[in-house]
Amino acid sequence: MKPSTDTTTTPPTDVLGQQWLIMGDINSGKTTRCRQWLQQLCEQGLGARIAVLDLAPHIPPAMAQARGLAGAGGYLLPPANSGVLDLRTQLHAPRLSSSTEADAEAKAAQNAAAINALLQRLPRPGSGRDVLFVNDVTLYLQAHIAGYATLIVNGYWGQRLGDSPLSRREKAQTQLLREHFARHGRVVDLVV
Repeated sequence: MKPSTDTTTTPPTDVLGQQWLIMGDINSGKTTRCRQWLQQLCEQGLGARIAVLDLAPHIPPAMAQARGLAGAGGYLLPPANSGVLDLRTQLHAPRLSSSTEADAEAKAAQNAAAINALLQRLPRPGSGRDVLFVNDVTLYLQAHIAGYATLIVNGYWGQRLGDSPLSRREKAQTQLLREHFARHGRVVDLVV
């Protein structure tokens, strides 16, 4: 498969055996796209092969509304009775819920610890669960997701959360992730 950057909105007929990185700003449809593909695979009876690692933070609607970001922080919920392994925990939205950079950094550290605990529960390649969906990967970037035959990941790539040291560090790490997917899979940029 030839790596590429893709801005189309049409879902592929088959995502299996590929690596996809879906990037975009808030409310660009990253989680919605993943939800459609998850539904498609479950309808094919593949739920027992799928794990969802949902790293979307809890964003109270009033907080998002106050910052002009209504709809931010969607969860990737598998269809009921699909057999999908659903891994999630309560996470903070550091930039949205903090009044200082130090508070944002502390919340990001708490998120990292909570996500580490989730990663311990993530089935390893060869376990029979060879399809991994990661929702909101930019909350915790690391290489624990390598080795899956099918990898569908989404994350924040935009300007609406502002410019801060935390944002700049996340953007630099996300750029490395984008480069990896451009070489080994596909990058889909969604535009609001």
